[in-house]
Amino acid sequence: MKRTTWFKATLIVLILLYCNACSVISSVTSYSVTEQDIEQGLLKQIDQLSEKTSVAGIPLLLSVESLDVIVGPDNRSVVALQADAIASVSVFGLRYPARVKLGLEGEPYYNQQEKALYVRSLTLTRSEIDAAGFKGNLTSLADRYMGLFNSYLATHPVYQVDSAKGGLAWLSNMPLSLDIRPGKIVFTPRFNDGETPAK
Repeated sequence: MKRTTWFKATLIVLILLYCNACSVISSVTSYSVTEQDIEQGLLKQIDQLSEKTSVAGIPLLLSVESLDVIVGPDNRSVVALQADAIASVSVFGLRYPARVKLGLEGEPYYNQQEKALYVRSLTLTRSEIDAAGFKGNLTSLADRYMGLFNSYLATHPVYQVDSAKGGLAWLSNMPLSLDIRPGKIVFTPRFNDGETPAK
């Protein structure tokens, strides 16, 4: 084999090996959490999203029936939650279900010590209440639900990273940047001091 031919073949092999190595490094040094991942985590805990309270002195039970998660809606750096909920109102020994649809948005952040993703600082973006048969101060129901979600999500992560699986130990061993993209949250190592780390 001529020297030039051997050189070209060697160069091609080295380029292919380099490209493959870059692909492997890229896959190892990034980790994505999808909307479905967050939804599954929340749905496992949905029975804990309930609270006994009162509105205008009338006792009721707040509970959440379903949750939908949207990551990065309209290319904004937020996680949106859409919740269908029930407020069971007790009046004169009778119970009236008030159906509540809520839209909430919050800021995702990653607790590196706990290896856990949280959503905090919720704001209310939508509130629809259908309470046939019940008259009262229904507008305060949304505030009650906001308090329920805020207090719960402050102490319960929406996703827990298992760093023992799939070579994910680096998620707990180095500073991370958190990038919110439509449909997913991507973690990457933070090598540049100018980047914003996961908190």
